[in-house]
Amino acid sequence: MAEALFLREGETYVPTENASGPWSPDYLHGGPPTGLLTWALEQAAAGSGLRLARQTTDLLRPVPSKPLTVRVETVRTGRRLRVLQADLLADNIVVSRATALYLEQAPLDVPEHARFPDDTLPAREGPAQTLVQISERGRDVPQLTLTGLHTTAEVRLIDGVQGRGVGRVWMRLPIPVVAGEPCSTTVQAATLADFGNGIGQLHVADDVGSINADISLYLTRPPCGEWIGFDARARMGDNGNGLVETRLFDDKGGIGRVTQATLAMPVYGG
Repeated sequence: MAEALFLREGETYVPTENASGPWSPDYLHGGPPTGLLTWALEQAAAGSGLRLARQTTDLLRPVPSKPLTVRVETVRTGRRLRVLQADLLADNIVVSRATALYLEQAPLDVPEHARFPDDTLPAREGPAQTLVQISERGRDVPQLTLTGLHTTAEVRLIDGVQGRGVGRVWMRLPIPVVAGEPCSTTVQAATLADFGNGIGQLHVADDVGSINADISLYLTRPPCGEWIGFDARARMGDNGNGLVETRLFDDKGGIGRVTQATLAMPVYGG
């Protein structure tokens, strides 16, 4: 198995089997395209002294498992903030788009009432697993035996992840997004952010779950360390539209959250 999600060949990025999704070897999981766009945006913002505060990724089309290109442009730039946009293209067609907001950082004396809650997740325990092993315990789902990000990312379960719209886990990306390139903790968090809907997967019937077409990641500070904690909660309206809200943690405490709009769909693609 390749030791990265993408191999770089000139100006193109070739997905490896680690980047695939659970339903078809022909299409990627939502995490790797998001991670690749985040990595490209981070390169474009390097040296600015600004920090990624928010990134919204729209998964416009299924991303094929074929060579991809990335196009980055500046939407707005200034001393205190910068907005960048990155498009992911397959055969010159935009398949995913990310818009990122970078903000200035400066020391500030924050009173107690204005601080973020000082909460944490339980410590990591037990052996590392995959989300497939955790979420599909006791269920025969042949489609989920495919190799991809869902079998590459390491998971330590805290509780939940049983289709009830709640779940808490620790996750780690054990390989870089682009082979031979440093992978920051911010890029790792963005790559894993799409799992919020998997950790908080909500089954409103035995054969009806939900898919998401976007990922909005908010970070109050860069993650410390490789392990990211997820506390996901999902709800669905009677119009078939829902929302997953996931709080993110590292070993020092909260680092932000992920929101994802969801759509009710047959659980196994029927």
